[in-house]
Amino acid sequence: MKILLVVPPSDFLAQGYGVKAKVKAGQLPPLGVGYIAAYLERAGHEVGILDATAMELTVEQAVDQVASAAPELVGLSVLTNYAPHAKQLAAAIKRRLPQVKIVLGGAHATYFYEEILDDMPAVDHVLYGEVDTVIADYVQALGSQADFSKIAGLVHRDGATGKIVVNPPPAAVADLDATPMPAWHLYDLSLYRPLPFQARRKPVFTMITSRGCQWARCTFCFQAGYSKAAFRRNSPERTVDEIEILHRKFGIGEIHFWDDTFIYDEEWMARFVGELKRRRLDVTWVASGRVSAMTEAMIRLIKEGGCWNVFLGIESGNQGLLKAMKKGITLTQVRNALDLLNRHGIQTRAAFMLGLPGETPEMGRKTIEFAIEIDPTYAIFYAAHPRKGTELFDEAMNVGQFLSSEYLGMSRITYVPERYESAESLAKLIREAYRRFYLRPRYVWGVLCRIRTLDDLRELVLAGLLYAGLSDIFNPVRATASRMRQACGTVTALAFGPRARGN
Repeated sequence: MKILLVVPPSDFLAQGYGVKAKVKAGQLPPLGVGYIAAYLERAGHEVGILDATAMELTVEQAVDQVASAAPELVGLSVLTNYAPHAKQLAAAIKRRLPQVKIVLGGAHATYFYEEILDDMPAVDHVLYGEVDTVIADYVQALGSQADFSKIAGLVHRDGATGKIVVNPPPAAVADLDATPMPAWHLYDLSLYRPLPFQARRKPVFTMITSRGCQWARCTFCFQAGYSKAAFRRNSPERTVDEIEILHRKFGIGEIHFWDDTFIYDEEWMARFVGELKRRRLDVTWVASGRVSAMTEAMIRLIKEGGCWNVFLGIESGNQGLLKAMKKGITLTQVRNALDLLNRHGIQTRAAFMLGLPGETPEMGRKTIEFAIEIDPTYAIFYAAHPRKGTELFDEAMNVGQFLSSEYLGMSRITYVPERYESAESLAKLIREAYRRFYLRPRYVWGVLCRIRTLDDLRELVLAGLLYAGLSDIFNPVRATASRMRQACGTVTALAFGPRARGN
């Protein structure tokens, strides 16, 4: 069967962060479609990948691309944040190509599979859970019009009654080393470019070495409430096998690991770093970690192995809120981890939530002050978005006010705790957080000191464009952002020359 796997069009920076400036950055290869494509190719099907987000396509342009490919089956890979985009695309495809079957999968399907067919009538089927081992069976059943009741993880409409039928979930993949590697050859690497200062070597590719979360208890996360399968991980040797192919065959210089938590097991990490050194793989990498795992020995290991940047979900500067969200870390551990990482020259990205249930504006300011105290390389402050299906959502239903049941982007406020006066008061606090953190003279000087090459200057200009575009966060007065964008546009022309057009 001829199959096209599609990432629906969406404006990641505009929706997620409120960026107004047009900057082609922040897109990295989506892994889900690559794994599914590998299984389908192994079963003998003809597969293509259309990343409409990275290609910056409109819905109409994406449909044109789908029509040009002439598939028999379209598979939509959907994150919950961008489910409305998938709904629009599915409807547009069905209007243009009514004979084409549409199946929806991805993270959104895993958690909201029971609702999708009602919400998206243009979608024919939903596959939820770890469908790696059943995707080929589904396509075979689709081609032969076999009994769908035998396909684990399938949600479909009964042919006689139209009633939605939910089949039992598929079994979790026990041995991740036995899974095929993603179909890397189907990606157009020219489409992908990380955010400014978020890569040391290019091109960059993404990898994931585990399924589930090693902690899986945080009240704001779907993993805590919905994840039924045990945490599993590739062996260090299999992980390095993938890196070696990406590096030697595709010229990849840096890996961004997308595991919920990559840095936590010192024994696994020692084998991983040892294998990288044995094969003489000169690659850099970025990953997430838990502050409780950031010991001196661990940090020495990851730096030796090529890690230069670590993402840490810190969430709050209030110990009581950390305990309430079952984060499993202490402020002392955070301080120690940041101190060690800073001293060893490893950059850090720290995430903080403001507007959690039970939080007061004074507690929010304490989080801002804590972020300044620990001094990560980058910090992101965003409004808490209690999501349906999480413990935090159930808690928030009893305190505070929901302004919207839908996710509207990280820069939009959908929930206001009861101790905040209004959504605007929370928005004002988030703007304050960014100004206080990034406009410190010490911070600005540190950024300027890191500019050593023309490429560094170009990255700084791109960062300036993004900063200027964050009008919903940084700029209560639109004229200021307009002036900044004009200034950045002038500097862009000087820094990029002929390359500026199209960036």
